[in-house]
Amino acid sequence: MYLRRPLVILFQSTTILVVALLFSCNKFENIPKPDLGLAYFPLKVKTVTIYDVDSTVYNDFNNSVTTFQFLLKDTVVAKYIDAQGQEAFRIERYKKIANAGWSFQKVLSKKITNNRAEEFIDNRRYVRLVFPPSLQSTWNGNLYNDIGEWPHHITSIDQKMTIGTSTLDSTLSISQYDEVNLIREDVYSETYAKNIGLVIKEVKAIDKDISSGRTKRGYIYKMQLNSYK
Repeated sequence: MYLRRPLVILFQSTTILVVALLFSCNKFENIPKPDLGLAYFPLKVKTVTIYDVDSTVYNDFNNSVTTFQFLLKDTVVAKYIDAQGQEAFRIERYKKIANAGWSFQKVLSKKITNNRAEEFIDNRRYVRLVFPPSLQSTWNGNLYNDIGEWPHHITSIDQKMTIGTSTLDSTLSISQYDEVNLIREDVYSETYAKNIGLVIKEVKAIDKDISSGRTKRGYIYKMQLNSYK
């Protein structure tokens, strides 16, 4: 009788401990995970994004101004392990002009590593975004290439935006480079939407006549979301 009582007490104590641990685990499981903003750079095989592209090229050799309009289609075709041993996604880009069919353009890749969203395109790697994003976020977009330091910063976050007939609940805009003077304008920016990714890319790289302000050479380029699935 006296030997059984310690065993009963031990059993009861163990039961209480197990119940307490289970309750504690369930309690922590119910705590929501912090939102790191990864939805702004979603990566999923078989997703297809189509963009409208408008481009204007200024040529001072023959004083011409040429405009181009076409579609670009990015298809995430595969997930793989890249040269750094990290998970990355292969994306194939196609181009469509007027009523012609889609023609293959290039392969690019994207990945998220060490709280950075990276893109490898045209043999250069760029840091497109950092997580969690905020209005205080700054980073060198050219950290891994030879273009030179470009300090990126976020100009707006979690903003609604309408593009064509699409209403986007949360968008994030980034100033990638912004230098304007009397003879030159270099302005680069991107906008991302949650669960879609890149929705707008704008580039203005022109030389101007110092006396008249007229554009002499360079180009203006805008890539904007057409559809996503």
